[in-house]
Parts: sequence; structure tokens; C-alpha cells
Amino acid sequence: MLAKSADMVLIIENEPFVLNAIEEILTSAGMNPICAHNGMQGVKTYKELAGEIKVVILDMNLPGLQGSEVYQMIRDVNPRAKVIISTGYDEKDVLNKFDNPESVSILKKPFNAKMLLDRVQSALNA
Repeated sequence: MLAKSADMVLIIENEPFVLNAIEEILTSAGMNPICAHNGMQGVKTYKELAGEIKVVILDMNLPGLQGSEVYQMIRDVNPRAKVIISTGYDEKDVLNKFDNPESVSILKKPFNAKMLLDRVQSALNA
């Protein structure tokens, strides 16, 4: 199943270049990306649009709140939220920061457009 234009994806990423690249890739694939530049803004946006957001792409290394904290706050709003963790860190180190690591989907940086779209599509289909 291909993404529909109604597929809203929240991107929580503090690096402008990475944020813009992800936004452009998702837009070109027909999705509706919503951007947040830090964890608090991301949580606030998720709370406002939880019923519409299909997938969250969450950077692990954010100023203020860490990615694992943001992840838990999003899961507190919606325990079935589909969250993809974007990170350049070792996958095992990242998974150790989560209480329920088997529920965590990791997108290892650097990634290309195909890797990103494949991971988002997998989350949409899950």
C-alpha cells in the first residue's frame, strides 16, 4: 500500500538540514510532514494532532528532552503510536534507553531516501 496524502508524519529533529531533507523526501512521496525543532515542540504538536499523525520520526539526540523521554511522552498520549527513532548512535546503546526495546523501530543515520521511505511505509502498514 502506498502512502496517501492524508498520511501525516511528525518529524522531531533539531538539525535544520536533516529536518528539511526528511520533509522534502516525505513531501515528494505524497505525505504530509509536520516539523518540530525540539522535543517539547514535538510533544505539544503530537498532543494537538494525535488523531491525525500516522508516524513520528524522532531524533534521539535533542536539546532539552532526550529522544527516549519524548518517545515515552508520545506513548503516554497514544500507547500504539508508531515512532521511528532516528539516530547515529549504536543501536544496542539506543535500545538500552527504552523500557520496552522490542517496540522501538530504529532508522540508523546516515540514511538515504529509500531507507527512510521503506521504514515509514513499514510503520504505516504495521
